[in-house]
Amino acid sequence: MPPDDVLVIGYGSDLRGDDAVGRRAAEAVAGRGLPGVRVLSLPQLAPEIAADLTRCRSVIFVDASAVDAAVEVHRLEPASPDLRLTHHITPPSLLALAAALESAPADAVVVTIPASDFRLGTTLSATATAALSEAVERIVDLCHDLVVDGA
Repeated sequence: MPPDDVLVIGYGSDLRGDDAVGRRAAEAVAGRGLPGVRVLSLPQLAPEIAADLTRCRSVIFVDASAVDAAVEVHRLEPASPDLRLTHHITPPSLLALAAALESAPADAVVVTIPASDFRLGTTLSATATAALSEAVERIVDLCHDLVVDGA
């Protein structure tokens, strides 16, 4: 299988309100059918995803943030993976694990989307809903830049 230019990974629980906003953004990006871009929508990050990272040049993680007041893009660097690997892992640890397996993506960022309500439920808050469209456009722009720059 040829490598993807960009892998977009949106993650979060569909049952914890705004925690799902990363997945919703990723699914909206998938609906655009961008060439060279593959999208995963996951309930949580797991060590197994490191294998997917070895097959892409760039990765964009998408997650809800109770800290950021606006849509933000943060560059990521690999970190030492926690050797007590469970079914939850951070993006920097995934990057390090991918590098240990084969190779990590050259570019890695996380797009954070403002979120305010993580209670049980399937509805996004006004905060997350208001930021969702902007986040999707930022991700699409990043994908375009990464595919063009990587070509």
